[in-house]
Amino acid sequence: MTSLSITLSILAILLSILSILPEIRITHWSVRALDFIRLQLLGIQIIVFVLIISLLDLDELLVEIALLLLSISIIRQLWIIAPYIAINKIVGYPKDAEHSIELISINVLQKNEDYQKTIELIREYQPDLVLTMETNRKWEKTLEEIEEDYPYQHKVPLENRYGMHLYSKLKVDKFESHFLISDERPSIQAHLVDKAGNEFIFWGVHPPPPSPTELPTSRQKDAELVKLAKMIREKKAMTVVAGDFNNVCWSLSSRLFSKISQLKDARFRNGIHPSFPVRPSLFRFPLDLMFNSRGIAINEIKTLRDIGSDHLPIYSRFTIESNRPKERKEIPKNLKEETSEIIEEGKQAAKEENV
Repeated sequence: MTSLSITLSILAILLSILSILPEIRITHWSVRALDFIRLQLLGIQIIVFVLIISLLDLDELLVEIALLLLSISIIRQLWIIAPYIAINKIVGYPKDAEHSIELISINVLQKNEDYQKTIELIREYQPDLVLTMETNRKWEKTLEEIEEDYPYQHKVPLENRYGMHLYSKLKVDKFESHFLISDERPSIQAHLVDKAGNEFIFWGVHPPPPSPTELPTSRQKDAELVKLAKMIREKKAMTVVAGDFNNVCWSLSSRLFSKISQLKDARFRNGIHPSFPVRPSLFRFPLDLMFNSRGIAINEIKTLRDIGSDHLPIYSRFTIESNRPKERKEIPKNLKEETSEIIEEGKQAAKEENV
């Protein structure tokens, strides 16, 4: 065998292993990060596949094994990503339809001081709901410029990159702040009424990422999402959840969130819409997510222009087609046990990791 054959074969086998690891419930950041770069990993795998069939002797045993594993891995990767490719014809309600609701979700990046870009974007789109994340006192002061357009406001300014603000033109019956796992990270719950009189609940969320610079594992993030999913399922109300999930739509924890809450991923068949990092764009992945009850139609979802943050803003337009959520059955016993285990692990991680 030539050195090229050995190199490409080993690379193919390594890439195959890396693509499978995120499917195992390992919470360490190094494994969870592989989920984020699944698109980029797939691109590299396809390039290696083409190189192998173009340049190598396919009768060599190591090459055969590498090619088989790589082929299976590529098919598996496509199977995971395919549900989020835009194949649906998104329902095209006019933008000015009475029952159409517009939302902009923005992780502003706390240290970003280009405040006017965010203000100008909000004024341009005039959405019904504005959710901001990483907003501290300085950002809160800047956002006073939009307050005359948003009579309902809920503010949780923090200096730890987990501040959150929600502004609404829609009637709000009640705002609540929740600290699901750690008292360092809020989530906002709002009970709203749309222009057609439909009641629904909106959640703004921002769980912590597993990364070498923040938390070593995804246990707290997973626990926050699972606890929220459980609360949503028990509430049995029409619900929309949006924010910086620090999670990708195809991850195990995102799929578990959907399964427990019985909410639908807004990106399902509507496009991937990568939002982070802004630069380099080739490395972007969908980190800012949105989930909705069945009976809420996603009319439009897209990323907006750069506002100086490391995230692109997410714009969505949705319509509440039914005021009654579909019947939600009790959480099955095995799923309830898994849910409790993840929540307890997250609480323990908060004690160990938040130092």
